[in-house]
Amino acid sequence: MFLDGDYSDRPAELPILLAPITEGRADIALGCRLHAQNSAAALPWHQVFGNRLAAGLIRLLYGLDITDLGPFRAARADVLRELALEETTYGWAVEMILKGALAGYRVVEVPVSYYPRIGKSKISGTLKGTLGAGWFILSLIVRYYFRRRRTETARSA
Repeated sequence: MFLDGDYSDRPAELPILLAPITEGRADIALGCRLHAQNSAAALPWHQVFGNRLAAGLIRLLYGLDITDLGPFRAARADVLRELALEETTYGWAVEMILKGALAGYRVVEVPVSYYPRIGKSKISGTLKGTLGAGWFILSLIVRYYFRRRRTETARSA
């Protein structure tokens, strides 16, 4: 289970997030913040825009039906071990989604609430952080896509 430590995600909603995994419907569950009432005040417009852009690109390139890259998520331990995540900064959340999709794992979204954070974000709270994270996330999505295409082309040759 993953969640931000700024209390924008609520640990009390863990059962909602874990339900698709414990019921055998998912291998990775993503908390979707974009449908909750409190999200409008908690997510700045540029973060909503970036999320929608990145999720749209993932839908287009990977065929995965997601709308949010939120940090509140859960995954089976064996899945996490197999994914062998490497990103330690902005890209960890996207890497989990992309590697999970490419490996054929079931990735689902569940609506969760989202609240204004305690403190100021080093990423979405600054122009430099926002642009850096946005560039990194979008380039990671494209890089994994072309890496997959190269691998598929090599296999068919």
